[in-house]
Amino acid sequence: MNIFQHLDLPENHRKSNKVTQLVKHYDDVTEKNKTGKRFATQIKRDGVCALTVISSGTVAIFSRTGNLFTNTEEIAEKIEMLNLCDGVYMGEMWVPKSIASLEQLSGVVNPNRTKPLGEDFNTLPHLLRMSFFDIVDLDSFKAGKSSQTFEERYMFLARQVTKAVAPFGGRHPDIDVLHCLIAEDEAAIDIRLTLLIQSGEEGLVIRDLDAGWEAGHKGYRVMKKVRGVDYDLRCIGYEEGTGKYAGKVANLVFDWKGGETIKCMLGKGWTHEMAEEMFNVVNYAKDVGMEHCEHKDSPVGKIFQVYALEESSKGKLRLGKVGERRFDKDEADV
Repeated sequence: MNIFQHLDLPENHRKSNKVTQLVKHYDDVTEKNKTGKRFATQIKRDGVCALTVISSGTVAIFSRTGNLFTNTEEIAEKIEMLNLCDGVYMGEMWVPKSIASLEQLSGVVNPNRTKPLGEDFNTLPHLLRMSFFDIVDLDSFKAGKSSQTFEERYMFLARQVTKAVAPFGGRHPDIDVLHCLIAEDEAAIDIRLTLLIQSGEEGLVIRDLDAGWEAGHKGYRVMKKVRGVDYDLRCIGYEEGTGKYAGKVANLVFDWKGGETIKCMLGKGWTHEMAEEMFNVVNYAKDVGMEHCEHKDSPVGKIFQVYALEESSKGKLRLGKVGERRFDKDEADV
């Protein structure tokens, strides 16, 4: 069941890339769309984007592309106990990095997951946390547009959650609203970005206070600045390792700007066992005459986060690494 079916709409009510608002890199937004605007910043949590639908008291949690997450029953029950009003609550679902990496978290809640959780991760669903950052009412979500400004929506969200968590001493252990700070100018944004990165955060999200909400919009309404550079790219191939890495995927190959390709090694959170399992999957697909991208666990054809220290003047990524598989996206950034 996807989010539209849950709301008694046709499954194909909107395309998967137009379920909710999308985030664009701040530097990729034209200056004319940033000049004279009022912006606010929020921490960019290192988690998975989650759409919590509350309708007639029931709670269900979906991915950015509208698919129902797995293993989220417990956090959904915690949200249900708050008796929040109906709406689509947009947030980041996460766990502390000391508990699990983002790649491991993504695998646990993956909407396509069919395997039971292994012993190492069977407690992870009990430790999920939710940080809300925006809200739209059900009618606006169905229509794909809200004329309410972000400032109005955020104030309503903050009041709702503040009232709901009052019995917990004003602070719920697993559910909160991301703090929002007005940014007077770009210098203030950069100072906050530096402070957040120094404290171990991924970066910040920049929001136009006066902008309405529009499903599928990717631009000035919501932007981000993160440590280094960060893209979501489509995998088109892989390379096997050598020596002790033989029989394991060493690099993934991605479509890149200008028709070019880039290859990046598996980054933090990817274990030798995961690299070996990935290699076995792509070779099984080859052996049975299946296109790699047809196999649900193959990396080929899928979207992955790719992060790097910087993008060179020649358009190459310096020290590019593969992060999480983006189960919540089906379109690449480039």
